[in-house]
Amino acid sequence: MPKEFTLNKLSKDFYAKYPPEQYPELEHKQNRPYIVMVVVIDGNKYALPFRTNIRHDYCYKFKKTGRATNSSTGIDFTKAVIVNDPALIGAATMIDNKEYVELSQKFYFIVGKFKKYLEDYLKYRREGGNEYVRRKYLYSTLQYFNEELGL
Repeated sequence: MPKEFTLNKLSKDFYAKYPPEQYPELEHKQNRPYIVMVVVIDGNKYALPFRTNIRHDYCYKFKKTGRATNSSTGIDFTKAVIVNDPALIGAATMIDNKEYVELSQKFYFIVGKFKKYLEDYLKYRREGGNEYVRRKYLYSTLQYFNEELGL
């Protein structure tokens, strides 16, 4: 897998297609530009959001950042979305330079960690799981993309 990704915002078309009333787990704050890393995995184009104040382990947490924050910043796998339609991807954007360097250096690790999260999600959806596993995916946005995931 080549090291290919883009940094974008999600488009207005994305938010029109996925309104908060029907998709409550998606990020929907109107005046907040959500930045995502867009990467192709197994034929689907995933948008993995950058988040501040991540409080769980289903993510990649940056070790270095230039942002003034006392919380954990990173890429949140639980809020990943599938954006196969190019109209769902918005404008290109930039991130903090230290985070960009770390993202480039840790690309394969981050994608591998997300792929493991995704594989575990698919296994859970196909086979079920205990209460711990159920809670792990309770708020995952992947639940809105069953068709794309072959479920």
